[in-house]
Amino acid sequence: MNKLSKKSPSNEAWVMLTAYDALMARQVENGGADLILVGDSLGKAILGYEGVEEVTLDDMAHHCKAVCRGRKNIPVIGDLPQGTYENVQQAIKSSQKLMNQGVDYVKLEGFIPDIIKTLCDNKTPVIAHLGHTPQKADPNGKVVSANRLESAKILLQNCIEIEKAGASAIVLEMVSREVVKTITDVLKIPTIGIGSGPDSDGQVLVITDMWGESEYEFKFLRKFGEIEQNKCEAVKSYCSAVRKGDYPADENSFHIKKDEKTLWEEISQS
Repeated sequence: MNKLSKKSPSNEAWVMLTAYDALMARQVENGGADLILVGDSLGKAILGYEGVEEVTLDDMAHHCKAVCRGRKNIPVIGDLPQGTYENVQQAIKSSQKLMNQGVDYVKLEGFIPDIIKTLCDNKTPVIAHLGHTPQKADPNGKVVSANRLESAKILLQNCIEIEKAGASAIVLEMVSREVVKTITDVLKIPTIGIGSGPDSDGQVLVITDMWGESEYEFKFLRKFGEIEQNKCEAVKSYCSAVRKGDYPADENSFHIKKDEKTLWEEISQS
């Protein structure tokens, strides 16, 4: 079983980013991240869906395969989409489909220790996901999890049970910082935070959010680039060059062989 240690191979915090195709996978790996998540966020980020509920297992398998083609050594985690792990047998079948594409772990949302244990017992490494779970949440809710004592105690206990079930790590989304620190201190497996403060063993972001390409404005997001603006400017420059006749220029063109050029000119003028 591919268990993750509390620290990354470089003995630092784990860095996870999403990727959805081979090019993104290379960019994430070459940029120095430790883990790639093929998230069901691809629905809105890439496929133009309204939400994660529209993402299918076939969608995930297609993009997981593309990402696994693009990576060299970095581990890949594949999200199981909504409705594909409602029971143990369905979870096994769905997980196997993603594992067959080359992923190293599958990720499941919610407190489902029985399903996690069965998958781990069947040599399918699992990353759990607790706190705010987008597949089950009100899309307009954006509610911080475990910011009250009772819910915090429940989340802590759930994390302990999921660790016992065999999970390799737990993603904690939009959980109160103090609660995440306690959970991180208690667990032997790493916690990966998103919108949950700096005290987890690592962090994950959706790459299009990180690049400044998405419409989201969550409090925890920081844009580490303005890629969208740069891409739009490149498109504008291309459109302008074509319309002005500046591209392609003669030096960008291929030509008929010199010893046949006169013959071709005679044919074209006849």
